[in-house]
Amino acid sequence: MEIKSLGYIGFGAKNPLEWLKFGTEILGMMPARAVPGESWGFPQDPNFKIASGGKGISEDGSVYLKLDDYQWRLGIHQDDENHGILYIGFEVDNVSKLEEAKKHLLENKIDVLDGSEDDAKARGVGGLIKLSDPSGNPVEIYYEPTLDYKFQSPIPNQTFVAGHLGLGHLMILAANREQTYDFYTKILGFKLTDYISFEGGDGAWFMRCNPRHHSMALSKFGEANGMHHIMFQVDSIDSVGKALDRINAANIPISSTLGKHINDLTTSVYIKGPNGWDIEIGADTLNIHDDDQWIPKQFVEGDIWGHHGIMDSIAEVSAEIEEKADDGKN
Repeated sequence: MEIKSLGYIGFGAKNPLEWLKFGTEILGMMPARAVPGESWGFPQDPNFKIASGGKGISEDGSVYLKLDDYQWRLGIHQDDENHGILYIGFEVDNVSKLEEAKKHLLENKIDVLDGSEDDAKARGVGGLIKLSDPSGNPVEIYYEPTLDYKFQSPIPNQTFVAGHLGLGHLMILAANREQTYDFYTKILGFKLTDYISFEGGDGAWFMRCNPRHHSMALSKFGEANGMHHIMFQVDSIDSVGKALDRINAANIPISSTLGKHINDLTTSVYIKGPNGWDIEIGADTLNIHDDDQWIPKQFVEGDIWGHHGIMDSIAEVSAEIEEKADDGKN
């Protein structure tokens, strides 16, 4: 199977409008100019107006944010109970690759549902299939995303490193780490980049599907299953620093101080997002362009400098997940 990138993610929130404010004013994203499923009208028709008016808010109150040429990357849906992952979207090249992916999944005894035309319309894609990973996270594989080339950050001179590399990366907490790791590597075709082991058998495993050092990371920390953090890569360390100024001005809690990871060389800061799990804002992430020359390895220290509080954050988020839900999810 040939996954191109981590294309989109949807999650629940008590008040999606909090994410609209946070995503634009703190992270520097912009509201989707049209939400998935809306008509773009006829090209160059001066009288056509997009129904949502470029506010990024759909009729049901969901919020859609964009950070590059893709129509949208984040979908935030009103949900009083589930503030975690509602779906993770992985992109393949075309309909033939989607059909190959479905055949491969069925041959490996993975339950697969065909997405309907309405499902595809709701994501702004050509088509998709649906499944779940062994930790219970809903997964979608899709082709032909809608592109909208008019991204402009509300933060002057800031851009995101996304495009063919995908929206960034996710770290999910997975109590059954081994089965979940096998699913992403042996079934979906992700490659192990590196890993770190913690005392007692816990740890974190970093996996890639394109040159980005990792698009998915799994952390085994107790019995929690759910989101630990989502990372967005900006264009420069200066943009990270300016984001930190906005974070401090808004009194947003910092989960892990500014620091530099030893494995992917990212300089970043972790903060608490509106849902309680972490957001990482970073720059200068390592890309791996030659798989044949890269050897997966274990590393023993997480950072070259800084990132104070990162292990406390993992423990805190894990404990909150286990406390809030019987099934150990966000």
